[in-house]
Amino acid sequence: MKDAEGLLKRQSAQLKCILSGVLKEDFLMKYISSFHWETLSLQPTWDGFERKKSSFITEWLGLGFSMFQPRPQRAGGAEAADSDEAQEDEELLEIEEQADLIQAERILVDAEHQEGNGRKNQRKEDSEVDAMAELMLSMSVNDTEHSATATDDEGFQFQKHQKKKMKQTVKHELMKSSVMSEEEENNETNVWNFCLRDRWRLYRLWVLRYRIDLRTKALQAEQTYQEAAERLNEIRLREDLCVLQEARVIGMTTTGAAKYRQALQELKPRLVVVEEAAEVMEAHTITTLSSTCQHLILIGDHQQLRPSATVYDLARNFNLEVSMFERLIKVGFPFERLNYQHRMRPSIARLLTPHIYSELENHPSVLEYDNIKGIMTNLFFVDHRQLEEEIKDGRSHQNPHEAQFVVALCRYLLCQEYKPSQITILTTYTGQLYCLRRYMTALQFSGVKVHVVDKYQGEENDIVILSLVRSNLEKRVGFLNIPNRVCVALSRAKMALYCIGNMEMLGSVPLWSNILHTLRESGQVGRALTLSCLNHPDKQAQVTNAEDFKSAPEGGCDQPCQYRLDCGHVCTRMCHPYDADHKKYQCIKNCTKVLCELGHPCPLRCYQDCGKCQVPIEKMIPSCLHMQKVPCHQEPVTFVCQEPCQKTLICGHPCKAKCGESCSTRCTVKVPVEQKCGHTQNEQCSISRDPNRVPRCKTKCGTTLKCGHPCPGVCHECYQGRLHKGCAYKCQRIIVCSHECKEPCVRDCPPCSFDCENRCVHSICKKLCGVPCTPCKEPCAWQCPHHCCTKLCHEPCDRPPCSVPCNKTLPCGHGCIGLCGDVCPDKCRVCHADEVTEIFFGTEDEPDACFIQLEDCNHLFESTGMDRYINLDEDQEANLDQRAIKLKNCPRCRTPIRRNLRYGTHINRSLAAIEMVKEKINGVPAVIRQQQDNLSLELVGKTHLIQYLPAEYDMVKKWLDTTDLSLQRLWELENLMTFLEKFAKLVKMQKECSSPDNSDMFSRRIGECLKFLLHPNQRFSNQQVYDLEREFRRLSHLAELNARCQMSQFKVLGVGLNKEIRQLREILEDMLPFSEGLELTVKMMFVEIDPRLPRSGLGITDDERLMIVKAIGLNKGHWYKCPNGHVYAIGDCGGAMEQAKCPECKVIIGGANHSLAQGNALASEMDGADYAAWSDTANMANFDLQNLM
Repeated sequence: MKDAEGLLKRQSAQLKCILSGVLKEDFLMKYISSFHWETLSLQPTWDGFERKKSSFITEWLGLGFSMFQPRPQRAGGAEAADSDEAQEDEELLEIEEQADLIQAERILVDAEHQEGNGRKNQRKEDSEVDAMAELMLSMSVNDTEHSATATDDEGFQFQKHQKKKMKQTVKHELMKSSVMSEEEENNETNVWNFCLRDRWRLYRLWVLRYRIDLRTKALQAEQTYQEAAERLNEIRLREDLCVLQEARVIGMTTTGAAKYRQALQELKPRLVVVEEAAEVMEAHTITTLSSTCQHLILIGDHQQLRPSATVYDLARNFNLEVSMFERLIKVGFPFERLNYQHRMRPSIARLLTPHIYSELENHPSVLEYDNIKGIMTNLFFVDHRQLEEEIKDGRSHQNPHEAQFVVALCRYLLCQEYKPSQITILTTYTGQLYCLRRYMTALQFSGVKVHVVDKYQGEENDIVILSLVRSNLEKRVGFLNIPNRVCVALSRAKMALYCIGNMEMLGSVPLWSNILHTLRESGQVGRALTLSCLNHPDKQAQVTNAEDFKSAPEGGCDQPCQYRLDCGHVCTRMCHPYDADHKKYQCIKNCTKVLCELGHPCPLRCYQDCGKCQVPIEKMIPSCLHMQKVPCHQEPVTFVCQEPCQKTLICGHPCKAKCGESCSTRCTVKVPVEQKCGHTQNEQCSISRDPNRVPRCKTKCGTTLKCGHPCPGVCHECYQGRLHKGCAYKCQRIIVCSHECKEPCVRDCPPCSFDCENRCVHSICKKLCGVPCTPCKEPCAWQCPHHCCTKLCHEPCDRPPCSVPCNKTLPCGHGCIGLCGDVCPDKCRVCHADEVTEIFFGTEDEPDACFIQLEDCNHLFESTGMDRYINLDEDQEANLDQRAIKLKNCPRCRTPIRRNLRYGTHINRSLAAIEMVKEKINGVPAVIRQQQDNLSLELVGKTHLIQYLPAEYDMVKKWLDTTDLSLQRLWELENLMTFLEKFAKLVKMQKECSSPDNSDMFSRRIGECLKFLLHPNQRFSNQQVYDLEREFRRLSHLAELNARCQMSQFKVLGVGLNKEIRQLREILEDMLPFSEGLELTVKMMFVEIDPRLPRSGLGITDDERLMIVKAIGLNKGHWYKCPNGHVYAIGDCGGAMEQAKCPECKVIIGGANHSLAQGNALASEMDGADYAAWSDTANMANFDLQNLM
């Protein structure tokens, strides 16, 4: 279980890291195609020099110091850009949503995961994730930059705001879901040629593959862990039960009581105490009881919030919101009241007594609170008349005026050196919660609690700021008239309570009227809150809105601070009560210190560390005697001279390095290099002189393919013209569904890959356009007072179009210009006279003309003309183009007409015909399944493919096992299987009849063919099939030549024969295409050398071989060969019974006990035998296996 848990944690950490930044390319290598991996590591350089990079992928994604971005400044060369930092986008304060708060209440924390352990485990998990991120990420969006700059590997710096902008870009890109298709991925071999948008799409494709792989690997570990966890939970439950039976007091939540009800029934507690019982549903209270319960104690306050029910109807109509606690009190059940309160200042407690509680006494501890700093009173209600705003969904409200005032007051209190954790902002509506979030930045208000009143029961804080929100002309106070909620809102503060709202409107509610009367007696309600400066007590300010707080910008007053700092400068801030000793203050004036003996002043700010003098002065470099601008503090001997190097490299080109640097070992001067294919291109001089580095030829192929289009590849992509890249010419034919075919040059257009656009008034088809649609079986919606269709939606209608004008009135007040039963046009004959009467069919300007508006494009047409246009295909004299299977198009914009009830009959007939065409293209599912099964059986019979190309066999088998294969795809797989079997036979021939010296070239060519065969863009076009056939013919002849040479390895070949073999090998191993003429030449050369280099390797002609076999007169299986290939025969039964020495090479031949000596084998090339005469196979052939029983 620990192993599975560890694996899951590692994979979870890896999944978290994927969305936390940019992964290093090493982790994505497995999921990047080979040609993309090669080009990714060959990063283009802006100055011709190759540099070692910690990560190429950050440069590729535009996050580094590449030539495509402005160069950052050198370290130590500039001041911090304070103004830029001030303009940074500030992150907003995270506020828990109400759904999250509700969910948090339902979470049960088990005993072994208590709060302390939970935090400890969380810190441990966070550290593991951080360690994994450091290992996996080349750039993390969660790194915290403490300095103003970030330095890269080369000494260049990013300003802090630049780094933050990059992180925001990475976050934005990682949140996107769009990825590049595999077709787009394979269309471009060089990843540096993609635009930045496509680079991110390709990166997300790699990451998607990585995530899928991680999740797949985690399934087994997750299942193992789940099974072990279930067993462990059962054991722990038994263990807990044993412990609990010895305990005197057991604590749990009501949710826990429901979860462990079986354990409670076994424990049989006699005494049950329920805390906050007034907020617990009666059903939850009952779950805590057992048949042995003798005493139930309920503790709570029924005058505060009631239980929260998810279903409003159940709460209101069936009293689900009434707790057992409240119900028992209301029916007169005896109870005891606790009269002492230990939370609120007495002035705050007066708001509740006697208005809510009949009596309430203050504990002595609440009399010791200090007064709030910076404000004249500890309790105040700010009155205003600014109206509320209703949220769009109409279920909540917000008041921006109150939100801005509350945020400004909170900021002011923070300036009085109150901790953020001491302040809570409460509001009565969720809409105001999100309004507050817009004004609260995480940088300023991190730690301040912001909640709705309903979710703050049972909580408290030193200072509470309450926003009541409601303010309207209708004087609707909403649930502010509910005493329970008012009680909770006014009883959360310990030291100070500040409330803002429309007190005049609230005064219409009796409860609020009494509370306001109490406040007026003490002068604690009014239009303005009085602020007082701690440093200047005579300075006071009246604030009625957020703007008024600008009179105390730093929490003091409008006087300058004028405090003399330790550096001698004066504090530049306005009066501020915080940091009175200025220990945290950073003086931003220019530093006045002198750094060196030459009197150079420090260029930094006063609070910054001066460091060494960086002023450049002229000094002579001892090693080269050049005069250079050297930093004042640096000795010339340690400075790298920046003058151009005057030396010449061994190739004759000048060195491009600096004078103080070591001369470059790689010359980057471009020189013409002639490739093996015959093309010439410019490459770096160092590459042209390195025999181990063969540059890829980038010359355009330009060959005209069999489809008539030019080849889109370059020389190395087309393997020097032997295996051409697939034609990329776009088909652009309009297919039956009215979409344009986007596939590259194909003989028959495949099924359309666009999203289906077919829809009706009932539903939308969500399939791909090329997949047959499921017909809508709902009743037809074309109904009007004059006619009614009785067919289903997908069937041709059985009613005629209605010709009665529509009698409805448009929103403009004029009559509709449409027809009865049709959708009313949004144009009016009066308001849009020019558009309506524009001549198209010729009858638009008639006074009684009616119009039809197409829903697909919104174009307007006169009804009689449009009817004639739609019915044109049913005219027997219509030409073939008009009777083609397709949807009618809009006469103006050529948009296919898919949605129109009036022409539904024509549309449904066309769609039915189109569906038949789709089915023909895709194939009947039963036929496809049969063809798929046949190919699977055929694949099992490809013995050479299974034995010699197992990886390719598994790949094809996996493809055949997938569903939703089209006939086109099955045809492609059939061709693939055929060619793979052919090349597998060549691999077999090479392994059995070729020497290692000749295997490298052959294996490389076989690999090229397999790569070409398995390329995602392989469509087996005429050109691709032709190229594969030609290359197969070449490799067949090369394999035969290798086999002939291997058979004659112990023979002494003449000079002439060796020369002919070399000529033949040069033709077969050439890089150029293998034409029919070359094949004819090769065949003639084989005929010439056949007597001297026979195919059998026996050193004799076939006629001589047949004569010898006939003369000896032995059956098949009696001919053998020694380890060096010399042939001999064994008579009698054909089994080896004695040993001898080969007359040619003196090695052991024959054997003993019917077993051949080591290295000896059957010489099937002599008589064509498949097995020896004395063998198990030969013996079994003497029996009829089916008649053995």
